[in-house]
Amino acid sequence: MFGQVSFRGKSGKAWKFQRTAADAPWARSAGVVIFAAQDACGWRVYRVMELSGRAHDIQPIWALAEAERYGANAVFVALEFDAGQRKAMVADLEAGFMPVCRSTQEPVRMAA
Repeated sequence: MFGQVSFRGKSGKAWKFQRTAADAPWARSAGVVIFAAQDACGWRVYRVMELSGRAHDIQPIWALAEAERYGANAVFVALEFDAGQRKAMVADLEAGFMPVCRSTQEPVRMAA
């Protein structure tokens, strides 16, 4: 059921990810996570996020909850210990997939 999947970013480079259970300890890993759902043409990417590898970082769990609101039901993780490479992966994948939830979104500004 769970296996390796390649996601191609805007650059065309294939990044290899491992599908994992949502309740597994993936949020503690150093790497990149993708939250997605399967559709007729493959995987619909809802969020791409860098994972810091800190044991008590709760941001990935909140990001999963946000992506699930839009329909994501699968978690893919690529282990990467180099912070610069993680940032490059996230930027390339976000540029290629244009996910609903983006890490570089501007804050929502409320009208006065």
